[in-house]
Amino acid sequence: FEEGFKATDLESIRKAGLKTRDVAKLIASIFNSQVFQSGFVHCDPHPANVLLREENNKPVVVLVDHGLYKQLDNDFRLTYAKLWKSLMVADLHGIKTSCHELGIDEMYQLLAAMLTSRPFDEIIERSKSRSFAAKEKTGGDKAMIRGYAQRYLREIIDMLDAVPRQMLLLFKMNDCLRHIDHDLGSSPTNSLVVAGTYATKALYDEHRNNEKKTGRRNMSSVVYDARHWFEYFRILVRINIYDIVSWWWHSMRPRLLAE
Repeated sequence: FEEGFKATDLESIRKAGLKTRDVAKLIASIFNSQVFQSGFVHCDPHPANVLLREENNKPVVVLVDHGLYKQLDNDFRLTYAKLWKSLMVADLHGIKTSCHELGIDEMYQLLAAMLTSRPFDEIIERSKSRSFAAKEKTGGDKAMIRGYAQRYLREIIDMLDAVPRQMLLLFKMNDCLRHIDHDLGSSPTNSLVVAGTYATKALYDEHRNNEKKTGRRNMSSVVYDARHWFEYFRILVRINIYDIVSWWWHSMRPRLLAE
């Protein structure tokens, strides 16, 4: 028996002295770590399967119901990581290339919208602004996503037939996590950044592991390593800046609204 309350029980979260933002980030981190690092994924994280409790003033997650796991193929895991890294930094070419590797060509924009539950127009906007977050247009975004579903129903069905089978369980996992995020009041951008962070680290770790296996060190490999490290470092700086600004905004927002 494990003590805990449902991840979306806001009253219990409040009584435990926990912050919903910390809870949402922890849950997203746990499942994205499974997807991009171990590749061994709990694919049914609905709120009753994700329990919370407080220890030392911090949230602790207890996962239950371990009947639906999936071990991801390594090649798929890395391609999926490339896709999420590209989604986070709004790399339009990277998104298209990664979707092609997953068997999706013409419908790559639709796949990106399904994974992020955001309009692809937002990714285009972020590719120009170089930001993780786009302007808040919640009502319009929801209407656009509904429009996608209605207009492209046949294409969605065809795409679900085309993607690797293991991706279908990740769709289910993402949908469950999205509902938890929504109930916790978490911004979709936070989930995008957490997923992109773990995806970026997975790709960098894979590069480092491959270098260790080959053992070859020449000027070309040093330059190649430096380029990968610099790209990884640059993305980490952007993520840390986003986290600091996001923390400041959540800390100051109640005071600003009270004035």
